[in-house]
Amino acid sequence: MKKKVFVLVILILISLFLLFSKRRAPKLEEGLTAVIYLPAKVLAKTTSHPRETLSQGEERLLLELERENERLRSLLKLRERLTHRSMAALVIGREPTNWFNSILLDKGREEGVEENFVVITPEGLVGRVNKVYRNSCQVLLITDPESEIGALIERSRVQGVLQGRKRDLILKYLPLGADVREGDVITTSGLEEGLFPKGLVIGRIKRIEASHPQDLFLEIIVTPKANLSRLEEVLILK
Repeated sequence: MKKKVFVLVILILISLFLLFSKRRAPKLEEGLTAVIYLPAKVLAKTTSHPRETLSQGEERLLLELERENERLRSLLKLRERLTHRSMAALVIGREPTNWFNSILLDKGREEGVEENFVVITPEGLVGRVNKVYRNSCQVLLITDPESEIGALIERSRVQGVLQGRKRDLILKYLPLGADVREGDVITTSGLEEGLFPKGLVIGRIKRIEASHPQDLFLEIIVTPKANLSRLEEVLILK
């Protein structure tokens, strides 16, 4: 148990260094990334066996460390794929009464954050920065009713506008008869004058609301791909 926890802690510390250090040497980063991915595979094998000998407290600790390690590895892999410059940030606050409206991150003006910077996770789009402070920033989540995003149905290339609706979103301005199905993936269309880059995954169509005969447009409910209720680490696109 102690050996597994020690290895996990080391992997997490390396991941945190790669994600949050301001200056990194490319060769050092390559080496450390390799160190993370190889032991992580070995660790997955060693922790996949039954854990009869672990206490409940040890079991919870091990599971939490494994989850954190997996989240950080996913974030590192995402940053490697991006064509945009990015910085990692931690979620340090959110309003209990407006849980799906905004979050507070630990990066601000001194770290180079500006308004309208886009925030993502490996799963999908989170929102955009709408307020910047000295060492923190506020992010307007895509589920906030004030959030509107140009959207594209990946399969049919039909375009519309996504508006926040607390826990989910509404895809608006799709005419009756538009080529749309439940389960379709929705991405950013990239038409907001460069605000949201094209092709970022937003969510999936959950259901298509029945329209009244006099309606001109469909009302389509979309579930965010990113788990906005449990955000911990994110990437800010510069």
